[in-house]
Amino acid sequence: MSVGIAAVGFTLAGHGVSAAEPLPPAQAPAAPLAAPAPAAGVGAKRRPLLRLSNPRASVECKVKSPAYEGRAPLRAVRRAILQNRPVRVIALGASAAVDAGATSPRATYPVRLENDLEGVIEGLQVEMYARGQSGEVAEGAADRIKAEIAELRPDLVVWQVGTNDAVARIDAETFGEQLRETLSWLASHKIDVVLIDPQYVERLSRDVRYTSIVNEIATVASEMHVLLVNRYETMADLARQNPGSSYLSNDRFHLNDLGYRCMAEYAVKAIVAGILQADTENGALH
Repeated sequence: MSVGIAAVGFTLAGHGVSAAEPLPPAQAPAAPLAAPAPAAGVGAKRRPLLRLSNPRASVECKVKSPAYEGRAPLRAVRRAILQNRPVRVIALGASAAVDAGATSPRATYPVRLENDLEGVIEGLQVEMYARGQSGEVAEGAADRIKAEIAELRPDLVVWQVGTNDAVARIDAETFGEQLRETLSWLASHKIDVVLIDPQYVERLSRDVRYTSIVNEIATVASEMHVLLVNRYETMADLARQNPGSSYLSNDRFHLNDLGYRCMAEYAVKAIVAGILQADTENGALH
């Protein structure tokens, strides 16, 4: 049962997992953090309703690179929590959102993301809709996004974007224009967005077409004030730190169970930061 922010404090865990799968290395639980009471008297300073810390990464997913970039309030997500209703999330993208490389449904990125979100904020309910399509590029996703939004009316779109565009050798500038257009449309409909850039693949790390798409996503995200999960840089860090423990599946391109776990953890960090940012700004509901 979902519970409202104003009614309870929130407990942060390392990350959420399904009951049927093994737990990650044990971590000391964080103490519940209650919302502070307003100061008495006239002219009392308004304080955020939320006081949360960033979720912790599991040992296998710890990296030196920042998990995400940007400061963007996720107002629609905060509003859903305040309204005591499930947060509706669309996991959009290509193969990572359709189970490629995972050994079981529980290990897929959308399921990991749902479980992790519900695990870091006590009482939070997430309605997760996996809407990946293998081989899809940003231009082709535009019309589909509009149809999905009209049907599902989500609070948040988590969009892993750019990998297929890079592989298809699409011009970075053309890709960037399409990405800006779609993000502008989502913003006009008051939908929160978190972007996830392409995965790091060693054989493509010197491919200018591939890296130019990664750079273009960073440019657009900064320009449009959208949270960006640094999948490329964090996965590159994992490859350097753990050369014997790959986050890629046997095809050496799609993520495996570890890769999906880390990807979900980094996305959760970005989402929690966005909720906190909205709360800090008093969550101007739109």
